Amino acid sequence: MWHIFTSSVLLLLVPLIAKVAFCEEGPPVVTTSQGRITGTTLRFSPVDYYPEFQRTVDAYLGIPYGEPPVGPLRFKPPVAKSWSEELMATELGNACSQPRFPLGIATVTGNISEDCLVLDVFVPREVPPQAAVLVYIHGGAFMYGAGSVDTLFPTPIAVVGDVIVVTLNYRLGALGFMSTGDDVIQGNMGLLDQRLALEWVRDNIKAFGGDPERVAVFGTSAGAGSIGLHMLSPESARLFRGAIMESGNPSAPWATVSKDKARRRAFTLGGLVGCERDTSEELLECLQNTADVDALIENQQGEAIVALENTILELFVPVEESSFLPESPSELHAKGAVNDASTIIGVNADEGMAMAPLFYPTNYETAPFVNKTSYETFSQICTSFISDEPLVSAAATLLYTDAACVDNPECDYLGSLSQVCGDILFVCSADKTARGFSEAGRNVYRYHMTHVPTTTLLGTPWTGATHGDEVAFVFGLPLVESDLYTYTEEEARMAIQVIRYWSNLAKTGNPNLSSVDAKLTCEEKKTEWPLFTVEGLEYKDLSPEMLNGRGIAAQKCRLWNEFVPELLKTLGEC
Repeated sequence: MWHIFTSSVLLLLVPLIAKVAFCEEGPPVVTTSQGRITGTTLRFSPVDYYPEFQRTVDAYLGIPYGEPPVGPLRFKPPVAKSWSEELMATELGNACSQPRFPLGIATVTGNISEDCLVLDVFVPREVPPQAAVLVYIHGGAFMYGAGSVDTLFPTPIAVVGDVIVVTLNYRLGALGFMSTGDDVIQGNMGLLDQRLALEWVRDNIKAFGGDPERVAVFGTSAGAGSIGLHMLSPESARLFRGAIMESGNPSAPWATVSKDKARRRAFTLGGLVGCERDTSEELLECLQNTADVDALIENQQGEAIVALENTILELFVPVEESSFLPESPSELHAKGAVNDASTIIGVNADEGMAMAPLFYPTNYETAPFVNKTSYETFSQICTSFISDEPLVSAAATLLYTDAACVDNPECDYLGSLSQVCGDILFVCSADKTARGFSEAGRNVYRYHMTHVPTTTLLGTPWTGATHGDEVAFVFGLPLVESDLYTYTEEEARMAIQVIRYWSNLAKTGNPNLSSVDAKLTCEEKKTEWPLFTVEGLEYKDLSPEMLNGRGIAAQKCRLWNEFVPELLKTLGEC
């Protein structure tokens, strides 16, 4: 069975479409420590009512930052790419090896290869002196996606935010996250790829007009989970000053796996591709020299390995207790071992609605009717991510369902199912992460997106503001004319504000301020994004009004983050 993310919608998208045209003037050129890079120039044409955003952007595409991770480098940490001749960076590089899967307008259609460690740099004209930098880490359940897809560039972010934007590819699936639970295949290769790309930004972004001291990373779902893990990884410290996590975080039940489970999955996959071996060394030798990359991709989510694990989540994900992540996220939170960066941590109001295509795969053009029996079956799938203890499922039913309707056969449990799954998979782990980061002394800003877009990710209004719906506003989709989707002028203003919040975090560490000496007007102070505190639980409601609130699913998150762990201790469950 496909896991939660791929069956639903494949969220965690690569950048959404931007209306651009290639300019005919001379190509832009920069000189780095490695040599000259020649790029191309794009022209961004926004919707008619925002002519001030008509602007050109210099794009440097397919810049290699790592040697091809093949042969002896397969399943090993990345090695920095060295080159000295002039680099023509006018076309996107290969996407990393992955199953072919339709992602709508963000489908990866170009070349797919193990030789994929490339990044792209988008520089607005005229670039401000020592420009702030936003680095995008794409999502895709740690198995799909690419930093940029042909014509799907983050041009609106560069233009509206007046920042340099960098996108990057990293190894995916088993190639990026398999681990034998020891030093032979340590795992987290994809996270190490991301770190190497961030080191490249640190060392080279000055050549593009950027400031290596003003870098923020942003991503959604698996990309956000990656960013949260970089916040906890000692060797990722000081590579960025801001971290933006959209519907994903390091405490999410899908974000990491134990060493023991990772090892079992590695040897199981080895057997499926003709590398059934007894030791880690023998397995690695076979996987590097004998296993075909297509066989690895085909079998990494095959029925045999899914059945072994009895899970609908992605199987090859970051591993705990490794050189990258010395302990579990919870243990690192408890120690206050959180890297020094300001963070934005957010979720959407209807995260769990993205589960509907998984539970009801044949038709989701209209809202499915969820009766009591279906609710109990599907909700237990979600509660099992926390525990298989029946009392846990019973407690969730008491809190999430309407007691006045429980015996009525006409009672629809769709909303209850969405909320319990969304809270377990996204919302309450975000609450745990925000508290942990804040208690470690880091500045945290929380958001809760309640606005239902005119065009939703799933294309259905009944799904509300579901998983991934914020991406359209982060990438400025309402500013782009298209026959594929529609947005209102009000939503275009919302997108502008969201982009400015994200860009400001890179510029100043504060989403409210575009410069350290900026002053808010009286009107701006009314909706100033408040700092999150454990006492106040402050957050920003992402909507056209941008109002503030307190306590995102506070009572329900106390159930998952406080009561259930104590209940399991009492019951003696590890």
